[in-house]
Amino acid sequence: MNRPDVLQYEDFRRYLKDWYRWMKEVHPGFSYRTFSKWAGFKSPNQLLLVVNGERNITSATMGIFTKVLKLNRREKRYFEILVNLNQADTPEAKANYVVEMANYFKKYKDNLKQSQYEYLIKWYYPVIRELVTTKQFRNDRRTISRTIGHNVSPLHVDDAIGKLIGMGLLTEDAGGCLKQADAIVTTGPETQAAASYFYHDQMMRLALDALRTQMPDERNFSAITMALRREDVQEIAQILNDCRRQILSYLESRGKVEDDHVYQLNLQLFRVTQERRAS
Repeated sequence: MNRPDVLQYEDFRRYLKDWYRWMKEVHPGFSYRTFSKWAGFKSPNQLLLVVNGERNITSATMGIFTKVLKLNRREKRYFEILVNLNQADTPEAKANYVVEMANYFKKYKDNLKQSQYEYLIKWYYPVIRELVTTKQFRNDRRTISRTIGHNVSPLHVDDAIGKLIGMGLLTEDAGGCLKQADAIVTTGPETQAAASYFYHDQMMRLALDALRTQMPDERNFSAITMALRREDVQEIAQILNDCRRQILSYLESRGKVEDDHVYQLNLQLFRVTQERRAS
């Protein structure tokens, strides 16, 4: 087993688990007690508690962990962001650490990783990817900028197209014609879940703008306010998921056609009353 590379992980507890296994192979006498002795922890199983999620790494112990793990400057910063991302207790906090992750990869010029994170947090990336399939599409940054609107500048368009090509989500032929490709964005599930906060936040803002500016025959807004049991929520969520899959199936079955515009469909189900506090 080779020494685990922290830069390849999106779960710091998984990294620590693999690091411990590697240490056991390299140094058969190594144990959780040994780690605590090196770190100066009173608890002999501090590392095990962290790996199992029973204890967190704090700002006071972060430096101790990175020292014992013998992380270099770049690895140390990545580990710190990863710990904060994994331990954040609100969607907004997790999303903010995803932005830090994107900036981290930008700093170290890891263009592919940076692009993958930005695809998840910038709403107009998937919009541009869909726009290339519409009829009368022209690969002209100013035209694309005007078509999308919402302060997406020609420079934003240039950057997005370059990164979509770099990720393999778009291809460009010798004549400058853009086409969709079938590549996928390969970040971990926790990162995608955290980044979805930004995506849905931005899309709801766009929905509000559409409500104010688009005519009823250009959009479809509907809502139901209803009293539910907790178990009803999952049942209705499944119905919404089935509906989404039906729409995707329809789009696949109609074959290749030239579309007119890019649309956004939001399916939202959320609680509007507050949780009762125990008296």
